[in-house]
Amino acid sequence: MLDLHANVCTPGVGATLTLGVGPGVIAAGDGQTIAGVPIGGEAATLVGWGILTPTADALARIRLQSSDMVDPLNGCDVAVGGAASTLRNFWKYTNLKYKTGQRIIQASTLTGVVDGASLLMDHYPVGTCIAGSRHATNQVVTALATTFAALGANAWGVIPYAPGQPLPNGKYAILGATATAITVAAIRFRHVNFKGFTPGFPIVETAVAIAATFAISQKTSLLVCEDGTQFVYLSEVFGMPCCPVFTVSNAGTGLIIEMIAAQAATPLVTIYLAKVG
Repeated sequence: MLDLHANVCTPGVGATLTLGVGPGVIAAGDGQTIAGVPIGGEAATLVGWGILTPTADALARIRLQSSDMVDPLNGCDVAVGGAASTLRNFWKYTNLKYKTGQRIIQASTLTGVVDGASLLMDHYPVGTCIAGSRHATNQVVTALATTFAALGANAWGVIPYAPGQPLPNGKYAILGATATAITVAAIRFRHVNFKGFTPGFPIVETAVAIAATFAISQKTSLLVCEDGTQFVYLSEVFGMPCCPVFTVSNAGTGLIIEMIAAQAATPLVTIYLAKVG
């Protein structure tokens, strides 16, 4: 089961790549106890990390440091753009078994010291997931019916998944999601079947021009180009099932959707499901 968490990251300023102070603080509503420390302790393996920044603050540099790395001092330090950068999100994969300490993300932006949200994605060998497919059978998409109240910057917004037409009882796998009325954000899901973990991923505005989306992907990941099948894509990247499975009963879906962005937004979200039982 994947587990996504966010910290508030205050960047340094300028194309000269001056990093801001880390590790930041826990994003509002996140659920961590200590920023940068996985909620599942030594069972966690860090598989992805990144950052979301406000529209006006294009990224110049980002660095992950962790005592679990073979080179903790240098860490993974990426210069993502010079003075002409327009990049507002960054995403990179890794494979770091957690041992101790905080995982620290620092960043530098071009035009201002405005807080962004740094992201840490862990994997735990628990819960039920499937690999899924872009042409999965028994797909269910319940229209544009899930609208968040206005999100504050760097704070998780929460909304229950309650389709106007109830889903048939059974088991469903989340294939992915699309969102509008955002720039860059992250989305994650809660359900009792997820055993306290919150699988999720970074997400971009569905209506962003294709050229701009691919320009982002060249410096980050093709994950941002997936449209409703992000968990399927992550299953391929990690070589393990990543589409979380949850149970729907007469009491409802029991599924909670959470989103975070580096600036205020009112997202409209569609999630893509496959009935698997």
